[in-house]
Amino acid sequence: MQNTHGKNPEKIWQPDIRVNAQGLQALVKSSPLGIIAIDLDGNIRLWNKAAEQISGWQEEEVLGRSIGVLSRNGWGTYEELRRRTLLMEVFNSMPLSATRKDGLDIRISYSAAPVLDDKNRVIGTVAVLYDITEKIKLETTVREGLEKMTRVVDETVHALASATEKRDPYTAGHQQRVAQLACAIAREMGGLDEDRIKGIRTAAIIHDIGKLYVPAEILCKPGKLTDIEFKLLKTHPQAGFEILQEIEFPWPIAQIVQQHHERLDGSGYPAGLVGDEILLEARIVGVADVVEAMSSHRPYRAGKGEKAALQEISRQRKKIYDPEVVDACLALFARGFNLAVT
Repeated sequence: MQNTHGKNPEKIWQPDIRVNAQGLQALVKSSPLGIIAIDLDGNIRLWNKAAEQISGWQEEEVLGRSIGVLSRNGWGTYEELRRRTLLMEVFNSMPLSATRKDGLDIRISYSAAPVLDDKNRVIGTVAVLYDITEKIKLETTVREGLEKMTRVVDETVHALASATEKRDPYTAGHQQRVAQLACAIAREMGGLDEDRIKGIRTAAIIHDIGKLYVPAEILCKPGKLTDIEFKLLKTHPQAGFEILQEIEFPWPIAQIVQQHHERLDGSGYPAGLVGDEILLEARIVGVADVVEAMSSHRPYRAGKGEKAALQEISRQRKKIYDPEVVDACLALFARGFNLAVT
């Protein structure tokens, strides 16, 4: 487009961004961040309003004093950083201890860089600081809250697992062994982070919690179960879901427990889910459950052993068991995985 004014458009729209010393000083003084400057001898030459608010020291009280005024006991750290800055080192957001004028210990974030003259000679240090005491307190509170929640979850899971195994002494240790195998499979598969694997472990440890609703005489029956008895036994995944659904776990524990007897072709229970309708975690726990159950003795049958269990999941790979899960399980046992270790 023709310039009808006969002037360079860039010159029309290009602002003059030069800032004089007076303007720069005003900017530093009004900054919400504490900004200080230290000369080559380590004496303070600039101390803005934010630095006053953070430290409690007024500008006129600190000018000409050492940077050590920032810390009652740790002034040596500041002096070391100042000396290293003079050697052209730059420090970003270092958490340091500081002491206010009133004696209160605080934590600050400290950033520092050398100040150069027009000949690139170091003539001092400039530092930016802000109070992170409340931020650290908040982070500590959140961390302690998470740790407490983790302890509560672990204790709840342990109590539920113990209740299940006391009800069914023949499967004592079953849930722990399933959890052990399920976690090993998950790690062997790769792509699952440790938090998700912890969710798998939690679900596996209580996957049979629904058996609390199954009559004890069925759980402990020494002979073969009748059709009606087996139907009652098959209610335990849904019963487990109903027990767990009101507990606020950080993982979908109730759903995993509900789905651990679902199968890829829809032949499982309680909902007859198909393929990816089944959570991956439930597919993993399901395979681990089958391998452990077939390997171990039950009141109504002798254990068939690990070899038979592995043959079963190999034969039904892709049809009812997730092939990736099966392959990971087979790889574990090929390397000597011991299901008896808890």
